[in-house]
Amino acid sequence: MADSVRTARINGLVPPYTPSQISTWFFLPLLVLEFLFFVSPILPLAASIPCSLIFCGFSASSAFFGYMATTLDPSDPRLLHANNNNNNINNNDDDDNNGGEGKLRHHWDPQEPTKQCWICDIQVGEKSMHCKFCNKCVDNFDHHCMWLNTCIGKANYPYFFRTMVSLSIMLFIQAAIHIALILDIYLGNGASEKRAEDWFQVNTKIPVVVVMGVFLLFNLISLSLISQLLAFHLKLQREGITTYQFIVRDNQNRRERTRKENDLKLRRQMAIGKAKEEGNSSLVVRLEKGGLLRNKCGLTFCDPLKMEENVDEDNNTSNGNGYSNTQAANNETTSSSVHMDNEED
Repeated sequence: MADSVRTARINGLVPPYTPSQISTWFFLPLLVLEFLFFVSPILPLAASIPCSLIFCGFSASSAFFGYMATTLDPSDPRLLHANNNNNNINNNDDDDNNGGEGKLRHHWDPQEPTKQCWICDIQVGEKSMHCKFCNKCVDNFDHHCMWLNTCIGKANYPYFFRTMVSLSIMLFIQAAIHIALILDIYLGNGASEKRAEDWFQVNTKIPVVVVMGVFLLFNLISLSLISQLLAFHLKLQREGITTYQFIVRDNQNRRERTRKENDLKLRRQMAIGKAKEEGNSSLVVRLEKGGLLRNKCGLTFCDPLKMEENVDEDNNTSNGNGYSNTQAANNETTSSSVHMDNEED
């Protein structure tokens, strides 16, 4: 029970820091600097000012929302209350120092079902989970974010979601302007090329285009990943579940499908054996080829055997309500090993 003596991490700014978190401290300012000192001067003045203001606005909102998501403690309110009592912290002082936030975060519905966390040694909410990275129970646990180096739960999920939205818009704006400038340099009337050469004091457009191409590639890759994650969370919100609940359900579907596939394999072996005993070579071929087409190509209509109550082929759904973004959930929860409490173990 090493976790029982290890200090719980309050938020994502408490060491140890992750490589992913440190990379965001480097790349986000780098993108802003590249836009302000490399892209904006090449734009026409009428476009440079509004584009720079809009880009900087979304950059600032991304940094602000990310900071809030990182610094807020998403712990279960019962755990926060118990820790404050154990440390002899006055709740009134806590409320004053946090503008009333402490009182709000320590509030919970006494009628809400609870369960015992044997690591925190306290009754926590039914939707709370214990994260081994942060060593604490998180209220309405969603996942542990390696980029923010903190758990995402009820307290900081709104800021986490706004960070994704702001960052997606920022990357889209930067990528779109990069594409427009590169096209204008090669296909335009030469005005953008002239501004680039004058600003950077070069006699060729190639270095300018190469630098913009590198940042454009980075923008497109980042935008693709974040957009996938954003779309995944929009689907989670529509269904009213968390990332963790989705992963649990997806794993259940996978286990159920594996069970049914094993059952089908056993029934096929028995059916082939019976057909051979009866000398029905035609049925033997249909069973063998039908199984091969089902396994290799996903073609089920050629198979004389049917899988009981077919599970969704994407392994993503329960009663028809799922996603095509299983990989996004797996990427998100790769960094979130979770100790599951008593009945979840």
